[in-house]
Amino acid sequence: MIHMKPLLKILLIESDEELLFTLRENLSKTVASFEREDIDIELNGLSALNSALEGVENDGDIQAVVISWPTQEQRALCESYLSFVSALKAIRLELPVYALGDDAEGLAIVDESNDIESFFFKDDVLSDPESILGYIINDFDDRCETPFWSAYKRYVIESNDSWHTPGHSGGASFRNSPYIRDFYQFYGRNVFVGDLSVSVDFLGSLSDSTHAIGRAQQAAATTFEVNQTYFVTNGSSTSNKIILQTLLRRNDKVIIDRNCHKSVHYGIIQSSSLPIYLDSVFDPKYGIFSPPSLDDMKQAIDNHPDAKLLVLTGCTYDGLLTDLKQVIDYAHEHNVKVFIDEAWFAYSLFHPQLRPYSAINSGADYVTHSAHKVVSAFSQASYIHINDPDFDEDFFREIFSIYASTSPKYQLIASLDVCHKQLEMEGYKLVNSLLNHVAEFKYQVSQLKRIKILGRDDFAQVFQHFEQDNMGHDPLKILIDISELPYSCKTVHQYLMDEIGLEIEKYTHSTLLVLLTLGGTRSKIVRLYNALKKLDSGKVKLSSLKRPTKMPEALPPIELAMLPADAFFARREHVNFADAQGRVCAGLVTPYPPGIPLIVPGQKIEQAHLDYLKSLSMQQITIQGSLDGTLAVVAEN
Repeated sequence: MIHMKPLLKILLIESDEELLFTLRENLSKTVASFEREDIDIELNGLSALNSALEGVENDGDIQAVVISWPTQEQRALCESYLSFVSALKAIRLELPVYALGDDAEGLAIVDESNDIESFFFKDDVLSDPESILGYIINDFDDRCETPFWSAYKRYVIESNDSWHTPGHSGGASFRNSPYIRDFYQFYGRNVFVGDLSVSVDFLGSLSDSTHAIGRAQQAAATTFEVNQTYFVTNGSSTSNKIILQTLLRRNDKVIIDRNCHKSVHYGIIQSSSLPIYLDSVFDPKYGIFSPPSLDDMKQAIDNHPDAKLLVLTGCTYDGLLTDLKQVIDYAHEHNVKVFIDEAWFAYSLFHPQLRPYSAINSGADYVTHSAHKVVSAFSQASYIHINDPDFDEDFFREIFSIYASTSPKYQLIASLDVCHKQLEMEGYKLVNSLLNHVAEFKYQVSQLKRIKILGRDDFAQVFQHFEQDNMGHDPLKILIDISELPYSCKTVHQYLMDEIGLEIEKYTHSTLLVLLTLGGTRSKIVRLYNALKKLDSGKVKLSSLKRPTKMPEALPPIELAMLPADAFFARREHVNFADAQGRVCAGLVTPYPPGIPLIVPGQKIEQAHLDYLKSLSMQQITIQGSLDGTLAVVAEN
């Protein structure tokens, strides 16, 4: 068994080669004196700034940079050092930078840059190297801190007698049963002894953010560079509803992307607010949608100066990205708060290639992350991040209590705690490695004849506003075009499942979506490529089924006849499609794929909607919100 310890790799930068050697030797000799068996400490030295920047970019294990700062007399050199620190932070925002210099110039040095973590007198490093190394190790420990997970693990290991809920008492009711013992044996002891009651006071309250839970949430907020972070244990669907019901009251106007997750639409219903829908931009060739155009978003803000909130999806299911800073700045200029559902893009802040499209980096007031979707937390684990200076914490907690269980799963809370630690310590390293894997994979697939991976150029061709709005694409959402294969999408899906055990995240009539997450490995990519290569060869014997070449052209616009909440909670009845024209819809009707709401509560059903549903049903597409060929409508009597 391979034992892996965290690595504290320190990069020391000194332009004087002789002094660099002396500083490095002095620091190296002190490493053993700290007797840290739980971490490995490594010191590297470089004399050139450009080499150091390249080192930071290529080596995600570097956890501290110590730079020997020039004197004030070397003004031109000082400017280059400031530029270096800015460039370094642009690569890795979380990486601490420590400055060495003359004692008399310390204040001037730290005053030159807000990105310098701390200052040390160079002579102290020569005479008392333990002082700087101890400081760096302490910072490293702080960044590695998991307040809840550490306290929780310690408590579970103590094996206290359980005289409280849950009723299985650490698994005893499973372990001692001849009927359900296999359940205990399958999951193992720790799952059951770690299933605790909220009676363990010192671990804290999720609804009140006390004790270890509160400290863990604050540590996560530091990692994500936000004012406050809250843990949610029943998914980002709930996180979205909590935010919407906190911010909106009855009849408040909220501008939303029609293509938002259905939890946003349900949050609108629960808040009884008045939605102003941004039209979807849909491509029938690939069956995917893009974010609304920047012009449409600005126009909606201009047309509704009394709007309280703008809600957007930061990264679509297929990885299309909005240049959020433009629209957030415009919204803030018009006193509109911005909430970004960034469920599928939780790693965006931790790599320079993705950070420009990060909701937090762009200044959003509220952001939700599904920590289980693409980063390392358990299913249903979610973050709510808040940067709104007008945040009403008291009312937020009231709404939080409406949705949160009084018996939250401690394992989910612990997974959120360790998840932020991983992003803090190795988020850049992991994402950078995945991006390199994808680039290699794309090159290999480009050699195939019938299968291709869609990229920026393809999206720019099908969405006119892609280039104009500076949109982007997350390369870790691998959208594979299989339209040239002679097989149906479902047949291809089944083949990939049988051939390499690959479960597709989503597919349309012409594409497959594969997610590369923090748990992705190069070997998985190799297996996928091998299967695609076999399909591309045409030698695979699969049944060939007739399939549509494209989806219907466009979705009819949403025009409300009444407030969605009023329609949703009204007395309802179910009618056949043929009898639905002219009636007011009482539920959410969503074809999947692509998952875009066709009809929302309060909308008058038109013949165009029914024609669209009919065309989709012929393609065996699931219609969520349709019961046995009927639609829920507001009862007339």
